Amino acid sequence: MRVKIVTLTFDERLAGFPEEPLRRAVTGAEVLEVSEHFYEYAGVPRLTLVLRLGEEAGRGIRRPGGPDPYQTLPDDRKGLYVELRKWRNERAEADGVPPFVILRNELIAEICRRVPRTVAAMREISGIGEKTCARYGTQIVGLMPEGLKPLASADGGGE
Repeated sequence: MRVKIVTLTFDERLAGFPEEPLRRAVTGAEVLEVSEHFYEYAGVPRLTLVLRLGEEAGRGIRRPGGPDPYQTLPDDRKGLYVELRKWRNERAEADGVPPFVILRNELIAEICRRVPRTVAAMREISGIGEKTCARYGTQIVGLMPEGLKPLASADGGGE
């Protein structure tokens, strides 16, 4: 077992905390326990996470060096991505959980690609489970802009 401490500084451009330092900290390890401490320093919100890590390989975490999900989106999807991250971060603060517990950035990008119009369509996105759909599906679907069409995907998916 290992313990790591990661401090994240609020990034206004992202409308939230960057995830890359956290990803680097947990790569290759199972997260056993997380203790979070939110505070402001010099007027800037900060989040310190104390991570208790096991030795097993982590699941579902993008490895360092992978593309930033925001950068992989076409320009017409980037506004939606920023809006969804802002919603997710506000929801996470209200629920008292880290933002990635609600939706990881990769899943937000996939939502931007698929533009689900129903909760059932959200369930078809790999990585979004029943709990997320039940708790947040209606809210997320409600954020989908009118007229934005799903992008064609390599797996033939879409809405």
